[in-house]
Amino acid sequence: MGLFAILRQVALAAGVAAAAVPSSAAARQDHRYAAYREPESGTVLTYPASVFTRADDGTGRFAKFVSADRRSTFYVVGRENDPGQGIAELSAAAEAALAEEKALITYRRRKEDWFVLSGFIGDNIFYRKTVLARRGRTVGTFQINFPSDQKPFYYGIVERMSWSFEPR
Repeated sequence: MGLFAILRQVALAAGVAAAAVPSSAAARQDHRYAAYREPESGTVLTYPASVFTRADDGTGRFAKFVSADRRSTFYVVGRENDPGQGIAELSAAAEAALAEEKALITYRRRKEDWFVLSGFIGDNIFYRKTVLARRGRTVGTFQINFPSDQKPFYYGIVERMSWSFEPR
């Protein structure tokens, strides 16, 4: 299932009218992209540097980025999988954490070494991807949150970020 289909499913499940499918030109968008590499694990993510800037997360546990209008954020973290959790355990823990935020999860997809959760936290859409790498020794997660009224703008951005995400 493509990213737009996921976002459409998320919107329909929450009773929000889905936006028209963006054109291929709109999906490409002329943003200036940069690569972020997490220094500890080497996890890599390509993101639109023309949209997001690095912000202090206050904990030092992950990299946080904020949009110019401060309405959208994403974070990325890569770490050793010390407890040796499998993808099912990681997915369950992510769902529990999202439940604490009162998230409405409307899309779930899980494979052997990754999962995606998407839905709503309040009026924001979230898209979260977690991947196991190095035979399960490393776990990487990125999550982007943006206002549902900005979905057409973020469609191509989320898709490109998701495909570029590579825990190491």
